[in-house]
Formats: sequence, C-alpha cells, structure tokens
Amino acid sequence: MAIILGLPEHRLRPLIWGVSVAIPLVVIVLLSLPRVNIGIDTSFIPRLNALINTSVSILLIVGYFLIRRKQIALHRKVMLTALGLSVVFLISYVIYHLTHEEVRFGGTGWIKAMYLFILISHVGLSVFVVPLALFTIYPALLHRYGDHRKLARWTFPIWLYVSVTGVLVYVFLSPYYPT
Repeated sequence: MAIILGLPEHRLRPLIWGVSVAIPLVVIVLLSLPRVNIGIDTSFIPRLNALINTSVSILLIVGYFLIRRKQIALHRKVMLTALGLSVVFLISYVIYHLTHEEVRFGGTGWIKAMYLFILISHVGLSVFVVPLALFTIYPALLHRYGDHRKLARWTFPIWLYVSVTGVLVYVFLSPYYPT
C-alpha cells in the first residue's frame, strides 16, 4: 500500500473530496461575514493575485512543454509550484475579501456581457480545479502516470482557463478598485 503525505492511499480519496467540498463552502462562509480591519493595508492584494494567476498560467504552460519533452522531474517541480501558488492565491483572495467590500464592474453593453461571461465561467470552473488538480497529482506521486495523464488532459485546460480568466477579471475590475 502506498503512503502519501503520511496517509495510506485508501484515505487519500476521501481527504481530497473533503478538501474539495470544504474549500468552496469555507470561502462562501468567509465571504458572507462582515468585513474586518486587520490593521494592515491589503489593497495591494488584487494586483498580487493577478501576478499569482499570471505566474500559475505560465507555470502550467511550461509544465506542459516539459512533460512533452519527457522532463518528468522538472515537470513535477513546476506543477507542484503552480499548486503551491494556487494555495497562496486562495489565502490572499480570502484575506482581501474579508477586508474589502466587493468591487463591482462599472461597464455597460457588450463589454459588461463579456465580463459577466468570463466571470461566471471563471468562478464556476474554479470550483472544479481543486479536486481536478489534487486527483491529477496524486496518481503522479504514486508513479501511476497513465492515470495521471488521463486526468491531466482535463485538468490542464480547465486550470489554465481559470488562471488566465482570473487575470482578465482583474483587468476588467482594476479601474474600479479604490485607490
């Protein structure tokens, strides 16, 4: 029996599902709480998050090309870095939204329709990135590359779309952030 992160393999699937369900629920609950003053100016976080999403997008593309060139060890490092940055993004996203009111897009017409399409698809697909990424990484850690590859074919484009559209959402909203 394989051990990952100190857990037997049969405990990993329920843990991944638990984390995958808990994260969106915790985010929803946290975002519904009243805004708090933590004594630190967090107005820089949207720019930081756009930088993190840009970095994740680049890492995902680099990781794709590395695996196509059979550079497995480097691919693994790049993809784990993308996962780590995604965790940092999630934490900073929650901190920002706990400390700031929601910023609304002020555009109208077709630009608003485009923004709403990008936003809705971004948010909707972002819920699936956590389980997809975790279920894709875990067979790779067990050297079950066939299973990893099957999931990665779905995970890669969805994760890349979510990270790229995260940057686009920032670009759309950037004129409306308080200065």
